[in-house]
Amino acid sequence: MSFLRAVMDLHAYDLVEYGMSVDQAKRYKRVANAFLGPADSPRVQRETLELAERQGMSVDRLIMIDRHATKVKARGQAWALRAELVAMTGTFDEVNEFAAERVREIVGPTPRKPGVRFSRSRDGMRTMTVTDEQREITDLEKTLDAICAAGKKGADDAASASNAGTQDVVPRSEALRTAFWQHLRDGGGVIKPAYSTVIAIGVDDAFRILSGRGDDVVLGLSDGTTMTGAEYLAAMDAGELGRDIFAGLFHPVSGPVNLYSARFASFKQRMLAKAENLVCPWPECAVPADRCQVHHIDAHAHGGQTEPSNLTMLCPYHNGVNDDEANKRRRGRVDRHFGHVRYTTPSGRIIANRHDNCTRGAMHLIAKKVWV
Repeated sequence: MSFLRAVMDLHAYDLVEYGMSVDQAKRYKRVANAFLGPADSPRVQRETLELAERQGMSVDRLIMIDRHATKVKARGQAWALRAELVAMTGTFDEVNEFAAERVREIVGPTPRKPGVRFSRSRDGMRTMTVTDEQREITDLEKTLDAICAAGKKGADDAASASNAGTQDVVPRSEALRTAFWQHLRDGGGVIKPAYSTVIAIGVDDAFRILSGRGDDVVLGLSDGTTMTGAEYLAAMDAGELGRDIFAGLFHPVSGPVNLYSARFASFKQRMLAKAENLVCPWPECAVPADRCQVHHIDAHAHGGQTEPSNLTMLCPYHNGVNDDEANKRRRGRVDRHFGHVRYTTPSGRIIANRHDNCTRGAMHLIAKKVWV
């Protein structure tokens, strides 16, 4: 706090003299003015500042707290939130996550507006951003993935025929860009596939939906999207769900139930793993299960069985960095805790992925409880 008091007496461009960027200097000035300037709740301000000073709170944490507090506009609310967050114990990330949730509770969700936006040119490049219904964007993504797969197969076949060896791996974003422009030039549409994607539905919700009372039910899909009960019925009427409906059996503690000892997961086991984890369970990962790989929680090389309770979906990157040997602690590993697949840090801390669809998988549907 003493640093912010010193900042109050200086102009942002004076702070640049101390080796910081203009943007950083302005950020410090903004936070200093917010905490130390005139306030609509002087008593709350005074008590909050005293507590922050007693705790020796870092400037970075104060910046984070103020970033959330400035999003609430009603008189007195910003200082009430600052006081709440300064008094809160926990790590920087825990307070940051809690603060974001509190802002959503106070302000309410900000509706996203569909549209196409273009950035300014920079270094000869521009960015195009498209915001639309999740199903439209996901269908486009699947279309581009199909073009990428066809192009890769053609290149591999050509290389094999000419004995040129294996082709270099192209990053997904670059491959999608090439496929996007190819698709536009070819005048193609988008794939409207029958769902090979897993749609996780609990028994109770299934009865509500099929009886016409489940319009408000939100279902998670293994392609990273969601659909309502009404959308599920519409897809069923349109024949988009295919002819086969699969039911998975899950135990509230052990997880998916079935026993096999083969090295590779069967179609049924893959479906169970996708139904349980609609998104890669590694914290902060957003790769949907449709683009993940089947992972043995206890490595097959160390005696782990190919049975549903020992399988989960991990994205290719986290499948590669996961510590398969539990005693070798480098990047951490996924394990099963109280039935749920969770990431365990090298120090032993258990962390859940907070992605919305992580709480819509099969284990949460039967447990109705989020294990942290």
